[in-house]
Amino acid sequence: MVLFFILTYGRFFAIMKDRVIGDWVIGTHFYMLILWGLLFLITAYLSVFKTKYQGSLSLVLNITMFILVVFQIARITIYQINTQIIDTKYGSTEDDALLNPEDPEKMPDVYYIILDKFARSDVIEKVYGYDNSAFIKALEEIGFIVPKCSRSNYAFTVMSLASQLNMAYVEDLTDEPSLETTRSLIQNNLVHQAFEEIGYTTIAFNMGFSWGNMRESDHYFDEYPRDMQTWSMAPFEIMYIKGTLGILFFEKDIDLGEQITLSDLERKAERTLLILDVLPEIPKMPGPKFIHAHVICPHQPYLFNADGTLNPYAEEISASQGYPEQLKFLQPRLFDIVQQIIEQSEIPPIIILEGDHGFGKRYVTSNFMALYLPGGGSEGLDDHMTMINVFPHIFNTYFGTEIDLLPNKSYTHTDDWYESVLQDEWNPACRED
Repeated sequence: MVLFFILTYGRFFAIMKDRVIGDWVIGTHFYMLILWGLLFLITAYLSVFKTKYQGSLSLVLNITMFILVVFQIARITIYQINTQIIDTKYGSTEDDALLNPEDPEKMPDVYYIILDKFARSDVIEKVYGYDNSAFIKALEEIGFIVPKCSRSNYAFTVMSLASQLNMAYVEDLTDEPSLETTRSLIQNNLVHQAFEEIGYTTIAFNMGFSWGNMRESDHYFDEYPRDMQTWSMAPFEIMYIKGTLGILFFEKDIDLGEQITLSDLERKAERTLLILDVLPEIPKMPGPKFIHAHVICPHQPYLFNADGTLNPYAEEISASQGYPEQLKFLQPRLFDIVQQIIEQSEIPPIIILEGDHGFGKRYVTSNFMALYLPGGGSEGLDDHMTMINVFPHIFNTYFGTEIDLLPNKSYTHTDDWYESVLQDEWNPACRED
C-alpha cells in the first residue's frame, strides 16, 4: 500500500496541477501532499482496523503490488518496443546519416534561439528611433557575426520556421501550404532529425503555441527544473520518476506561501523567463546538445518594462512605446546569456540568435540575425544572409556536408497568408546587385 501511494503520486499531481477554487490554487505540491497523506492514512486505517477479514489483507496488498509491478514492466516493454520501431523505421546508420562530424567526441552544442518579431537594426531605428548599435557592438566583440542586411524568407513564423528547419522553401516541400502542413513540417523537421541521428540530445521549451512546441524532444522544459543534473538522466527515467513521488526532485521550489492564480499575461511572461533562466544552465548537462528555444519577445503583447517588471497594461500600450521597452529588457539578458554559454561550454558552442521575421508591411522580412560560429566558421558569409541558408552553412562548415546554398529570396503574402509573393528589399544599401 505504501508503494502504491509512492508510485502513483506523480500521476495524481499531473491531474490536479494548477486546479483552483476561486483565487485559491489548490493544485500545488504543498496542498496535494497534504491531501495525498490524508488519503494514505485513511486507507491504512480502514485496511488495518475496519477490515473484517484480517487474513485477506496480505492477499489484497500482494495482488495490488503484483498489478503495479506488471504495470511498470508493461510501460518499460512498450517504451522499448516503440524505440525499436522508431529506430527501424526512421533510424540511420552512421554511414547514411546526413551529418558526418570530423570528431564525434568533440561535437559542439548548437543553440537555436528564435526571438519572435525581432527586426533588423536599420528597421528599428527608422520606425522607432531606437539605436541598437551598442547591442550589436557587444555581440561582435565576443565573436558574433551580425549580417547588416539579413532577411527572413517569409513574413510570418510558421512559414519561416518550416522553411529554415527543412533547409528548403515551403513551396518545394508541399503543394498546399497551410497551418496544418507547416505545423507538420516544423514538428518533423530535417534539422532536428539530423542532430538526433548522430547522438545529440534535443532540448526544447514551451513557447506557448502547440504548432511550435517540440514536445518530442529528449528534454522538454515547461516548468523550472529543481536541479539541472537530474535532467541528465535518460528520457524514460525522467518520465517514470515524474509519475511517482520522485516528481519532487524535479521541482525547483515547493511554495508554502500564498497561492495566487496567474493571469494570461503572467503565464506568457513566465514562459519567457523560464527560457531565459534555463538557457545559461544547459552547458552543465553532459554530451552534445541541440537546443531549440523560441522566445515570444519582442512580439506583442509588450509584457516587460525595461527593468524586467511586468507591464500590467501590456495589451494596451502602443508599439512605439512597447517594442523599444522589450528590447531594453531583452537585449542585456540575451548578451549575458550567450556570454555565460560561451564561457561555461567545454567545447566552443554554435549559437544562432535570430528573429523569425520583422514587422510592418514594408519591413516584415527584415529580421535580426547574429551567429556565433567558432573556429573561423563565419568565413564565406556576407551581409545578405537569409534564414534558409543558416543550417546548410553550419552543416557544411562543422559537420562534413556539401549542401548547396539556395538563392536568397523573401516572400510576403496576399490576403491568403499561405499564398507567397516576392518581397523586395526596402533599404537601397542592402539591395544585391
